[in-house]
Amino acid sequence: MIVNHQRGSSTAEFAVLLPVVAAFLALVLGVGVCGSTQVRVEQAARAAARELARGEPAAHAVDTGHRLAGEGASVRIGSAGRYRKVEVTRTITLPWLSDREFLVLSAQAQARTEADPGGPVGHDGR
Repeated sequence: MIVNHQRGSSTAEFAVLLPVVAAFLALVLGVGVCGSTQVRVEQAARAAARELARGEPAAHAVDTGHRLAGEGASVRIGSAGRYRKVEVTRTITLPWLSDREFLVLSAQAQARTEADPGGPVGHDGR
């Protein structure tokens, strides 16, 4: 009689490998969430800085920053000379890590304000 000692080994290998695969998938998902959120935060900072440079009210630029960066984002506005600066910050929480703060993402953008409508005119009088 031949005894097969391999019987059940694939089940044991699967049981050992399953948590590793689950952890790898969670890691890939977490990196994807962080990457896409960073892109959104950068887009929000650039859009808010553009609006301020065009002369839009600060409240409108802040609303745009919040809308583009997503829920829980913080938008700060500053200026230095003719440049308007915007910093957008957002905290990432991952549900499988007990909803604790995982990572703080931020982006900064600045844009030069457009010339005042009543400012200097061109040499041809226009």
